[in-house]
Amino acid sequence: MSFFSENQKDISFLVFSDDWGEHPSSCQHIFKYLVKDYPVVWVNTIGMRSPNLSKQDAIKAFRKLKRMFSTASKGKACPKLPENLSVLQPFMFPYNKGVWRKLNQISVVKAVRRELHNRGLVSPILVTTVPNACDYIGSFQERCVVYYCVDDFANWPGHDKDLVLRMEEDLIKKTDVFIATSEDLFLKLSKVSESIYLLPHGVDLERFKAISGSETSFANIPRPRAGYVGLIDERLDWDLLTFLAQSLKKINFVFVGKLEANFSEKMPNLFFVPPVPYEEVPAVLKSFDVLILPYKVNDFTQTLNPLKLKEYLASGRPIVGSPLKEIEKWSPFLRVARTREEWVKGLEEALSEDRGAVLPGLYEHLAREDWSAKAREFLNICLSHAR
Repeated sequence: MSFFSENQKDISFLVFSDDWGEHPSSCQHIFKYLVKDYPVVWVNTIGMRSPNLSKQDAIKAFRKLKRMFSTASKGKACPKLPENLSVLQPFMFPYNKGVWRKLNQISVVKAVRRELHNRGLVSPILVTTVPNACDYIGSFQERCVVYYCVDDFANWPGHDKDLVLRMEEDLIKKTDVFIATSEDLFLKLSKVSESIYLLPHGVDLERFKAISGSETSFANIPRPRAGYVGLIDERLDWDLLTFLAQSLKKINFVFVGKLEANFSEKMPNLFFVPPVPYEEVPAVLKSFDVLILPYKVNDFTQTLNPLKLKEYLASGRPIVGSPLKEIEKWSPFLRVARTREEWVKGLEEALSEDRGAVLPGLYEHLAREDWSAKAREFLNICLSHAR
């Protein structure tokens, strides 16, 4: 599918976001389509949480440094990428304060200007998903600045809330158009701009629909299995999960992903499995009997639009989730549990549910949520504001 038209020959994109090639984010899903027709310079950014001495942070820092020095040694963008895409990993200190922040700004601006010059790109559309990109805006003669707001980063566990809020305030002043992925984020940004659009996440329907279940991944974990795939952190309701594991001993609860929660209680029917490559996620979902979205319910989590939600739905498996606004929108096709008792009932009913009657209508709805359609809408928004 081509998005290109003759009057857009000079359009290019400069993107500040999560690391390209890691577990795909919504921004990566969109730009895998746009890069087919438009030049894109993608800048891997540092996080907004100061690192600590944990093993996880040490491993992450090592991978980041390896990419930084690999890119620097070649003097150009990373290899093995789509023809129109270059990915930069400028040398950056893992801190967003003081002299470190200024040094990061100098390093990033220099690297990006060099790449834009080498590729002959002038006045790109700047897209950012992260507030700390506020330090780079205005350095590249941007056609327009797009804040693709995918999360409420200020309230993320481990983030310096005041610092992130100051960065986002600065970013908002420099932004021309806002795109939000959830209703709550949309309402928040609509207070500061009329150029605001709601663009919920999409899904690669055929990828998650077509693959059959795999018994090899969790053959050692007996059925029935209730599964969760994604970041395992403090946004999940661990008191609820403890209750469910103790109350439903016949169900094995399996969490697949990076473990960042301080949860140490050992239970015989609670399993934690390391992350799997994105290509394996559809088969993993199919290997579960029911999928769960056990989030805490508070002001922060109500801003979430879990990227996994539509992937869960596309898998065809029954789902039980917390009453977040973006989850409730799909209530005809999943179970929303507001109390512990509803969670128990929902999980027990899901295990005996016949999904045959539900799936045709579900897939009809999901067909309109394909990432290619989201990419086209995203592009049209950007072009309508480009100078």
